Amino acid sequence: MEIGAVVGRDVALPAHFHEEHQLTFVLCGRRRFVVGERAVVVSAGAAAWIPARVPHHSMAEPGGVECVNVYVRAGKYDEAAIVRSVELHWAAQGRLDGRDLAAAVQRHRLPAVAQPPPSLGGVLRRHARVAEAAAHAGMSREGYSRAFAARYGMPPAAYRRTAQLNDARELLRAGEGIAAAAAQSGFADQSHLGRWFRRAFGVTPGRYRRGWRRSQAF
Repeated sequence: MEIGAVVGRDVALPAHFHEEHQLTFVLCGRRRFVVGERAVVVSAGAAAWIPARVPHHSMAEPGGVECVNVYVRAGKYDEAAIVRSVELHWAAQGRLDGRDLAAAVQRHRLPAVAQPPPSLGGVLRRHARVAEAAAHAGMSREGYSRAFAARYGMPPAAYRRTAQLNDARELLRAGEGIAAAAAQSGFADQSHLGRWFRRAFGVTPGRYRRGWRRSQAF
């Protein structure tokens, strides 16, 4: 489980996705997302659930926002029950911190389920080139790209880049240095990773890694 805070006005992020489910709870102001093709507005005291691997982007909030994001492994939690639990806690207590969120998530853990067959995105991640992924899926490159964009809301190249960023994020959580994480996740160098990481997640790899290490010390 990963917990992070988002505070301020300049909170717009381009289209990206996470390997985990994302729960966003707004403490003050509002947060606006476009999830797939659906607009989602989350006001103070409310929560939203963004499924794993679903592209989404957020918009700037001129009035400011304070919210908390929780990231949990896909397929292991009852998202609707977590959202209800968090919102009820806020209504009853008028406060919410990391421990409250962690407790709500753990209360609604699901039994293990079978993994689904590979998706278009899964096929792409196993092949170095879009043409190879298309051939594996039995489609032309153009047909594969159109189907991919319709399914995921972003072209294959953008999806692959986001998958690499999520790989780097996991490596940083595991304790890898930034340069090693960049090399292992397919970036040219540390600066290359840094530019894309900051653009996608709104934080530098170094700051992300330091925040994660501090959280593990508690």
